[in-house]
Amino acid sequence: MADTRQFVSGSLAEIEKAQRGRPFLLIVWSLDCTACLRELDMLAAEAKRHPEMALIMVSTDELSRQPDVERMLARHGLDPMQSWIFAEDDAQRLRHEIDRAWYGEMPRAYFYDHRHQRVSRSGALTAEYIDAWLARSKPKFE
Repeated sequence: MADTRQFVSGSLAEIEKAQRGRPFLLIVWSLDCTACLRELDMLAAEAKRHPEMALIMVSTDELSRQPDVERMLARHGLDPMQSWIFAEDDAQRLRHEIDRAWYGEMPRAYFYDHRHQRVSRSGALTAEYIDAWLARSKPKFE
């Protein structure tokens, strides 16, 4: 089962620092988001197809739902991925820390390239979109 960390103020900076110099995909999701749940199998398949892809899952569910979050990730084969769960009472403040322009719509994804320039996307993802991002996000050596 996933070793889910508590997402608190400063956690995004911690994630970005740990991933410095490499592209990663930050997925913000919730157990109550049916579109998010439909996306989990595709994300697991993409992670298998692209083991070099750093996939980080952030659940906006309450901390009390951590066991349910971990079970859901395991059910969809995403338990090896880095997993976080909102752990402060003020979820709006945590959403604001992730993205000041984000108002809570989900699914939500943040695509970081190797320089950590990021692109956000609301709505369901496709494998094709992720594949295209991976092709663009790798550093080019001349």
